[in-house]
Amino acid sequence: MPKKILFVEDDDNFYNVFSVPLKMKGYDVVHVADGSAAMEKVISEKPDLVLLDIILPGTSGLDILKEIKENQDTKNTKVVMLTNFGNDENINKAMEYGADDYLMKYNVVPSELPEKIGIYLGDTSGSGVKVTE
Repeated sequence: MPKKILFVEDDDNFYNVFSVPLKMKGYDVVHVADGSAAMEKVISEKPDLVLLDIILPGTSGLDILKEIKENQDTKNTKVVMLTNFGNDENINKAMEYGADDYLMKYNVVPSELPEKIGIYLGDTSGSGVKVTE
């Protein structure tokens, strides 16, 4: 069964460019553009990993991250921040709240995203399916 990724991103162009390589590698990608709806999607979709922007309409990505990690049902969900706001305050807060990684959008080549997040999903093949050893 393919791993599910919830992509919380309000920029449709960015979502489209970065979601295609994930889908091509076999990941099931679910999208939500509004921060206010993100936690509801985390609960209903039960993703293996959340890609989370910081600046979102409704609720900030940092607040969503904190809520994910404080909720008993979602606290073990992997969360990778994917944003353009890399100041020390945001990075420190994200790591303090329990983010698994903090990636800067401008440093990530779309075709390399599946490999980067595959590490957190236990998927070293980048195929969306866990490789057993």
